[in-house]
Amino acid sequence: MSRIQDNPIVAYERCLRKGDCKKAARILEYLISQYPKDIELLQEIINLAVYLSWQPELARKWLLRLIRLRQVWLDYALLSKIEAHLDNLTRAREFLSMARSLQKQQPGIRPEDASPAEILREVDDVIKYREWQRTQQELEVETAGKEGAAGRREIKSRKTVSLPKPVQGNKKALKHPRKPEVVPSPTPILIDTPTYKIPVRVEPLPEDIMASLFTAAATSLDELCLRIDYQILAIRGGFDELLCLTAINNVDRYWYQIETVKKVLKRFHGRALLCDEVGLGKTIEAGMLIKEYLLRSMVRNILILTPAPLVSQWQEEMEVKFGIPFISTDSPDFSRDPVAFWKQPFLIASLATAKSERNLPLVLQQFYDLVVVDEAHHLRNKTTKAWKLINQLQKKFIFLLTATPVQNNLIELFNLITLLKPGQFKTEKVFRQEYVAKGNLKKPAHREKLHELLREVMIRNTRSAIDLKLPKRFAATMRLSPSALEERIYESVGARLKSMNLKKPLVNMLLREAGSSPFALRESLLKLKGGNGLGDLIAMIDQLEEISKGKALLDILKKNQAEKKIIFTQFLKSMDYVTTLLERNGISFTTFCGNMTVREKDEAIRRFKADIPVLVSTESGGEGRNLQFCNTIINFDLPWNPMRIEQRIGRLHRIGQTRDVFIFNLSVRGTIEDYIIEILDSKINMFEMVIGEIEPILGHLEEETDFDDLIMDIWMKSADQEGMRDHFEKLGEELAAAKKRYIETRNLDQEIFGEDYEI
Repeated sequence: MSRIQDNPIVAYERCLRKGDCKKAARILEYLISQYPKDIELLQEIINLAVYLSWQPELARKWLLRLIRLRQVWLDYALLSKIEAHLDNLTRAREFLSMARSLQKQQPGIRPEDASPAEILREVDDVIKYREWQRTQQELEVETAGKEGAAGRREIKSRKTVSLPKPVQGNKKALKHPRKPEVVPSPTPILIDTPTYKIPVRVEPLPEDIMASLFTAAATSLDELCLRIDYQILAIRGGFDELLCLTAINNVDRYWYQIETVKKVLKRFHGRALLCDEVGLGKTIEAGMLIKEYLLRSMVRNILILTPAPLVSQWQEEMEVKFGIPFISTDSPDFSRDPVAFWKQPFLIASLATAKSERNLPLVLQQFYDLVVVDEAHHLRNKTTKAWKLINQLQKKFIFLLTATPVQNNLIELFNLITLLKPGQFKTEKVFRQEYVAKGNLKKPAHREKLHELLREVMIRNTRSAIDLKLPKRFAATMRLSPSALEERIYESVGARLKSMNLKKPLVNMLLREAGSSPFALRESLLKLKGGNGLGDLIAMIDQLEEISKGKALLDILKKNQAEKKIIFTQFLKSMDYVTTLLERNGISFTTFCGNMTVREKDEAIRRFKADIPVLVSTESGGEGRNLQFCNTIINFDLPWNPMRIEQRIGRLHRIGQTRDVFIFNLSVRGTIEDYIIEILDSKINMFEMVIGEIEPILGHLEEETDFDDLIMDIWMKSADQEGMRDHFEKLGEELAAAKKRYIETRNLDQEIFGEDYEI
């Protein structure tokens, strides 16, 4: 290797002249280790493995690396051919489908001496030929030792179809690797295609048929339209064209999600484990599948099971984005009449509620055309009530969604796949013997065979595979000291609420309003009935002219006035305070809130994008809308649930954002919001995580309850500020432990699955 390191190019050329392709490949592998993202080096080793020495395993390895660096249809076509030669026919079909999809998006990438249609057709022929060979082999095994083999088909001849000459790679580029061009040079493909002799006989139509053609009445326009509609439906029946794409709202549709939906429909037949990495949109994929099945009248009733904190989120997404009116266990109808509730056609329920002794018999009585289970890693243990519930459900289709299918050992994977496709791995005993390394339940044995079986039920899109790269984001929390009057108001609110006999949801809202602004709190205090003695508290609020958050907000807005900024707040009265403050200081703005009409919302976004520097928005602001032209968020107040904070950030820090995103959090010292933001920032570094990671972290908390409820419990059992600080410190430690467990699980899944299950 010392000679290679001294002059690798000379050594490589010497090996080529001698015909020593294996050593030449080792030299190229060494060069790639030095320049891992060099496109020309990767093309060189692929050309060597395909055209000079025919090492399909080696070619496959580096083609997968090349595809992670660029998305070019010719690379997928060549990979499809290689997988076919390796008898991985399922994967060959998948890569061919990907090549076809990408070719439509890349009409400018084409070889010189063959059309894209010819290349794709010839790759398809190779796959069909290998499938025919496999069928013949199976027939030969069945008929071995038997007579009468004369009926077997024989291949008469084979021809080689010439395609573009291999790109041999620029040797100068090996010395000084360049970055890939915008339109990369295509990887050539050679196809070995079988041909068949098929006898053809042409005969004229009988006279009576010919006569009827000339004497028949002309087809009406209505009949012709019906015929066209029939043909369209016939084409769509094969799932090559999705009906749901034109029937969903405010959804960014990405190619990998569309291909995932098609694969589940066509190849998995409605039973799939969706394991995309966090933040890639498993919920959107499931929603598209649900909508597709409904539009095709293939399902009539649907049950979605999720952890309790996600019930309302699923219900909102299904209603707003997919137009499907689900009812949930959060609805009053559930408490009023559980028997009638479980008979409804579109249900969203928490898994804990469904498996309870009271509801389990009612759930198992029903037949569901489609069951969707979110955070399906909760089903990893087949001895639990949750696993037994899903196993016993009467169902036709089922989707399991989780970013971390394996959390402790491979037996959990066996349990999940058994729910989808019983018998895929035979029995647990057989699974242990064939696919689990002895003495290590986390390490797979016969990895390729295991992966081949998993590809029949599992899809796992990764950021690197789909080339998802987002800009950085930077967060700054401004912990503000309240004025003496503000501090007195906040302390008085806490003391009064603990002495009053109010319902927990009302106390929750009043505390969140107090953290947002005293003006939001005042509105609710006025609405409270009875002699609660709140007049002095309201009078104190009326004495306020400015608050600490208002001053900090103006400082941020005045620093870079040319940049567009979104100010988020939860409450309309806090919004009124902010807009009044902006008016007094001559800052142009527009507003966005849930009670506006669709036309008013569209106009607000249009003006914000065109010429208004500031958008003041409530929680509903910009849901599903393209706001990536802005890159600054100001959280005037903070929701207690960190997933809500993450949703605000995700409206800007998403695919399509080209600039770094800046987040400013305003919190007043001593408030509940201040404690929350402190533990989220210091204990789990929430603002440095990938969008979507907070959800599985919360899922790893030992207590399966809403984060809002955890906060309320802390407030209720804290006698003073010191006690509240201690309780929040304990919650922060629990969050840190949950994040550690999540990272361990994520790393284990990456080690087991890698990037072998993308569409």
